[in-house]
Amino acid sequence: MAFVNERKEDGTWQTIDRERNLVLQKVGGGRPQEPTEFNLNISGENVRFYAFQRIKQLESGKDHIEWRVVEIIAPPNLKSDRSKLHPLIEEALNGYGFASSREYVETLIVTFAANL
Repeated sequence: MAFVNERKEDGTWQTIDRERNLVLQKVGGGRPQEPTEFNLNISGENVRFYAFQRIKQLESGKDHIEWRVVEIIAPPNLKSDRSKLHPLIEEALNGYGFASSREYVETLIVTFAANL
């Protein structure tokens, strides 16, 4: 099973992979000139990260989305293993798509700031 978007009882959305115990939630931000703030819970440990989003509408009517992760706040044991953490963030954002939906997303790219 991969990440899926689901509505919680309180009406908010989460992007979740139940098999691997991973949950991504938008926490805030996302206004112009401000990154979107996310929390990725990895088996009970929280990774907070900030990412800017750029959207381009394609001829097909669907969107191309680029996420640029600019800051990661995580426990040292997770942050030090970029080879595992970065792909999890990338996969979670790919599942999230745009506003917790992949319906109108044709392509999605995730990049990380050089200092991460």
